[in-house]
Amino acid sequence: MERRQHSILVLWGGGTSLIIFQTLSWKNFLSTGNTKTILDLRRHDNTLVSGENGAGKSTMLDALTFALFGKSFRGINIPQLVNSINDKDCEVEIVFTVGKDEYRVSRSLKPKKFEIFKNDTLLPQDAKSKDYQKILEEQILKMTYKSFCQVVILGSSNYVPFMQLSASDRRSVVENLLDIDVFSIMNTLVRARLQMTKEYIKDIDTKLEIVKSKVDEKQKLIDTLEKKSSDSVGKYEKDIEDSQKQIEEISQEIEQDQLRINGLLSDIEDKDEVPSKLMELESEEKSLKGKIKTINKNLKFYTENDTCPSCKQDIQEHHKECMFDEKNREKEQIESSLSELSDLVEITETRLGKINAILSDIKVVEKSISEKQSKISASSQYIDKLQRNITSVLSEGTEVQETRDEMNQLIGEGTQHVQRRKELIEDKHYYSIASTLLKDSGIKSKIIKHYLPIMNKLINKYLADMDFFCQFNLDENFDETIKSRHRDEFTYHSFSEGERLRIDLSLLLAWREIARLKNSVNCNLLILDEVFDSSLDSVGTEEFLKLLTRFGDRANIFVISHKSDSMTDKFSNHLVFEKKNNFSRIK
Repeated sequence: MERRQHSILVLWGGGTSLIIFQTLSWKNFLSTGNTKTILDLRRHDNTLVSGENGAGKSTMLDALTFALFGKSFRGINIPQLVNSINDKDCEVEIVFTVGKDEYRVSRSLKPKKFEIFKNDTLLPQDAKSKDYQKILEEQILKMTYKSFCQVVILGSSNYVPFMQLSASDRRSVVENLLDIDVFSIMNTLVRARLQMTKEYIKDIDTKLEIVKSKVDEKQKLIDTLEKKSSDSVGKYEKDIEDSQKQIEEISQEIEQDQLRINGLLSDIEDKDEVPSKLMELESEEKSLKGKIKTINKNLKFYTENDTCPSCKQDIQEHHKECMFDEKNREKEQIESSLSELSDLVEITETRLGKINAILSDIKVVEKSISEKQSKISASSQYIDKLQRNITSVLSEGTEVQETRDEMNQLIGEGTQHVQRRKELIEDKHYYSIASTLLKDSGIKSKIIKHYLPIMNKLINKYLADMDFFCQFNLDENFDETIKSRHRDEFTYHSFSEGERLRIDLSLLLAWREIARLKNSVNCNLLILDEVFDSSLDSVGTEEFLKLLTRFGDRANIFVISHKSDSMTDKFSNHLVFEKKNNFSRIK
């Protein structure tokens, strides 16, 4: 049997090229009309994005996440992304490079379309839409939607800061940044193999039990055959003789029953004629009664009527008397015939009753004959069984050898199952070791422990740069411990909204730096949506703008804000969105 090699090949820490987002374009998307809006994402400087409420500033966020992940950043339902005025030809397209390769992702609604081009060549679309999306996230971007929203976009709309994520989502974001989520995939595969191996072992154990049971049955059969003696044949022959005698006795009883039936049948030879004769008599009786009824009607007519209803002439008394005499004579004759006929009907009915009684007796006898024939059949089957037993006893020597051969074959199968089980137990051992290494407390935990000090150092550095002096630490479960200079302990939720925003911004910048250092998620784009329009005070705003200036050599930063008047001079570029003729556009 071919043996599998047991090894875990861990490929971690390999370089991922910088993602350069080049252009983002859209049309008939939300409030944008049929004129395509094109946004250049390649300049390494800071860009302020401003405009009135409803002008379409945040549309770029929805267009960006829809192009890459097929969903709106602000949680807008997909059908509602189509411009409500034009109601068709909704298109979003993003172009970016990864290393030397250029990618173009295009999505459309009404009609629906999702295409990925690599160096102007369309990637195969044989897979389902979700699988096509998986290729984009896992093989090209190396980012999930959650990771993207933690390192690329910080927004005030539906953005969920890292500290407000669940423990599992926090871990998922960090694992994705450190490019160690592959271990989770590997663990899933290993655990599936482990479970499959356990099922195989269970199946082998079942097969071994079956083989053991069959071997025991074969041995019992051999013992039974060997214990049979020659006098068994005599016993079987005695039982056969008794059964044959019983058959003869029952057969004689059947013959007597048949003779009785024949005698009863001879007494009712007219059984077929009597019913028809009775029907004829009853029919004739009915006819005579009808005639009497008609005569009575005629007599009543002449009694009650003196005038002919047809000609309206008087009926003569002499004529009435003649008719009375004639009809009464006719009635007397018919009544005499009816009396005789009634007697004949009674006689015939009596005969029919006797015939039916005899037929009932015949049925009883026939039932008895049937039951006796069943006994004969059962006895015959018993005799056949006894004869087979005799044959079996006479040939037991051959059967014993055949049974031994079958048992030896079963023992051979059992030996193979035992060997296979040994191999599976070994496989299970290796898979168990691999699963232990790959679970959260294994390799991933060691890697996270390695990076935690770096993460915490970066977070505290960015907090200090924004004049937020405290000791912020994340543990292995990504729960926070925050201590002031006086060693007072706080939690994230105990701070004001403005202070929490400083923490969120520091975490965002720290994740981007970790991703860059780790080279797992590295891109040229950072978008801040209305972070200055909430509760970040003037000092915090000023410090963060300085921080962005220092950060701007590695990313093209877009800041979406309503505070255009006070911040225009802080940025190298300024994009203004406006609404004209009910459609959003860039001035």
